[in-house]
Amino acid sequence: MPDEFRQPPPRRRRPRAWRQTLMAARRGPADPHRRERIIAATEAVLREHGIAGLTHRAVAREAGVPLGSTTYYFASLDDLLKAALHRLVERYRAWMHEWGEQVGDASPERLVEGLTDLVHESVAEYRQDLVVEYELCTAAMRRPELRELASSYTRIDVAVLAPLTGLGKAHALSAAMDGLLVSGLTSPAPPSRDQIRTVFAAILTPSE
Repeated sequence: MPDEFRQPPPRRRRPRAWRQTLMAARRGPADPHRRERIIAATEAVLREHGIAGLTHRAVAREAGVPLGSTTYYFASLDDLLKAALHRLVERYRAWMHEWGEQVGDASPERLVEGLTDLVHESVAEYRQDLVVEYELCTAAMRRPELRELASSYTRIDVAVLAPLTGLGKAHALSAAMDGLLVSGLTSPAPPSRDQIRTVFAAILTPSE
C-alpha cells in the first residue's frame, strides 16, 4: 500500500491511574497536614512581604513542600488569601470569646479598662498579625470574595460585646476599636493608654 494511504497508528491513551500517579509525584508524598502547613506558610509570607510578595513559589518554599502542592490545594493566589484570612478570623473569634469570658459581667468602668488593655496589648504584642489582618481586609475592597470574611471581625466584636453593653454600644465599641487599632498601626506614635481609655469611656460612661 502506498505510504500516502497508510493510516497513522492510533494514539495510545495513558491510563487514568498513570496520570494520577504523575500528579501525586508532582505534589510530593501524601501528608494529611499539608494544607494547614501551606496556609500557615501563607501567613508567614504575608507577615514578611505583604500581599505584593505573595506567590505560590514563596509559599511552597516557606512550607517546605513542592510547588505543585500549593497549586493543588489552592489554584489561585486569591484562594490562598481567602484561606489565610479564614484562619485569622477563626483565631480572632476564639481570642475575643476568651476575652469576653474573662471580663464577665463587668461594670462599665471595668469594661473600659478591659477594652483599653485589649487594644493597647494588640498594638504592642500582636502588631504583625494586625498588619496582615488589616491588609487582607483592605484587599476585600477590590476582592469581593473576601468581603464576607473581612466583615466577620465586626460580627465577632458585636457578638461578644452586645450581651455586656447592648447592641448599639457594641457596634460603637467595635468601630472605636477599629479606629484605634488602625491609628496604632499607622501613626508615628500609637495612642497612649489614656487616649484609648478616653475613647471607650466616652461610649460606656458618658458624662452627665
